[in-house]
Amino acid sequence: MSVLGKYRKDEERRDDEDKTTDTSPKIDTVPVAVPNKERKSPIMSFSVTTELRSCLKAVRNEKAINLSMWVERTLRNALSEEFPDIAEAHL
Repeated sequence: MSVLGKYRKDEERRDDEDKTTDTSPKIDTVPVAVPNKERKSPIMSFSVTTELRSCLKAVRNEKAINLSMWVERTLRNALSEEFPDIAEAHL
């Protein structure tokens, strides 16, 4: 079973439990960080082509860099350039 499939089954089970036990109105709050297990849906879910995946693996192996930190920094820069008002409010 894929991780996403397991995640979806867990969420469906939690949703079913919430519907049967919780009848009080929920207040929306925005936490600073939400653990993966508590997210209703993934923030990012996209596929990467085979060529791009092999290129990223080569970069990771050759340059010995942390790709997740690189992706985060690159996304921050791209968001700041493309959507400056939104980025300023959230970053």
